[in-house]
Amino acid sequence: MSLRLRVVLITGVSLVLLWAAAAGWMMRGVQTHLDQTLDGRLAMSARMVSGLLERAALGADATGADFNEAIRVRGSEGIACEIRALQGEVLARTSPNPHSAFADLAEGLSTQQVQGMPWRVYVLRTGGYQITTAERMEQRQVLLNEMLRAAGVPFVIAVLGSLVALWIGIGRGLQPLKALCRQLRSKEMDDTTPIAVRNPPKELRTVLDAMNALLGRLAQALSSQRAFTDAAAHELRTPLTVIDTHLQVLRMTDGEEAQASLASAEAGVRRLGRTLDQMMTLARTEASVDKADDCESVLAAVRGVLGAMPGPARARVQLTSEGADGGSPIPRSMLEAAVRNLVDNALRYAPEPTHIAVHLRFDVAACALTVADRGPGLSPEQAAQVGRRFWRADQGRQRQDGSGLGISIVRAIAQRFGGVLTLQAREGGGLVAALTIPLRGQ
Repeated sequence: MSLRLRVVLITGVSLVLLWAAAAGWMMRGVQTHLDQTLDGRLAMSARMVSGLLERAALGADATGADFNEAIRVRGSEGIACEIRALQGEVLARTSPNPHSAFADLAEGLSTQQVQGMPWRVYVLRTGGYQITTAERMEQRQVLLNEMLRAAGVPFVIAVLGSLVALWIGIGRGLQPLKALCRQLRSKEMDDTTPIAVRNPPKELRTVLDAMNALLGRLAQALSSQRAFTDAAAHELRTPLTVIDTHLQVLRMTDGEEAQASLASAEAGVRRLGRTLDQMMTLARTEASVDKADDCESVLAAVRGVLGAMPGPARARVQLTSEGADGGSPIPRSMLEAAVRNLVDNALRYAPEPTHIAVHLRFDVAACALTVADRGPGLSPEQAAQVGRRFWRADQGRQRQDGSGLGISIVRAIAQRFGGVLTLQAREGGGLVAALTIPLRGQ
């Protein structure tokens, strides 16, 4: 069901129910007032007949013809009037008149059954006469139905007219939304230009702002992906070219030269493998989180990373910790990848045999992980470039097998889970990488 039809139906049903309730309450009051008015008319008619009798000054010997001549009462169907002597003799009555059933009625208003039909009756006794005026109840119902019809027809016309006007008004109000749909359908797959709708309503303007902001982020992501693809192609081409060159040399030579070419080719394979591993790790930072990959202990994850390192590298790392250990919402595999990249980055740039200081400081809501080395640090120009994918600060690097993705991976993990990565100069020379790890609430 369309939004337009849904609004019209809800409004129509609401109008019908509300107006029906109001009409019921109003007609109940109208019926009460109508009964009171018609009862008053019956009493007034009886008093009029009494007044006519008094002015006619008929004597006790007056006949029925004299009464008929004096009051000249003519009835119609559903209305009756009768004059009786107090002794019970009928002196005059309207014609046509129901079978006389007004002889022994109490004075005042009452409802009587006459010939199987309900009648409203008023009895007045005065001047030696009993004057009875009556009206069939069916006449009142006919009058009430006519009033209902007179009031109901304009109501139905008003409701139907309101629904038609609402249908047309909603259609006009949805024109900006239709224009938005047309623009979205006409966009190409790589078209991230902002959407513009002429004179959008206030409610749609917020949607447009949010959608254009999304398109802006999408454009930025596409640009980043294109840059990443270009850089990845260039980065992978280098070790492949090295491997191909050394394999060609290996085919044409033997002995020590062949062994050297084979060793260089193996180094190229390792570099290529490491680059591919880092690219897969970076891709996993944007994938959905596996519930089974839970980190119950930050300290255990850091110790696991350091324990898996080769002996000489592990001997250079000094781990210290303060505060109560805790779990983190960062998956353990991602946290281990972040720690591994920070430590590996420090080992690449710190000259041997200097040590790498890894320190954990646990607080209530977060854990501050710092990795400090005695490497060359970063110049202002390098600090502006650090974190770019496939960018490496080659000056002072002890090993040449890096991929330039380590800091990018750490920063992507931190941003996704509410952490922060900062790089700053270390007092006395070197660099300090500080990673804020959010802790799971107790």
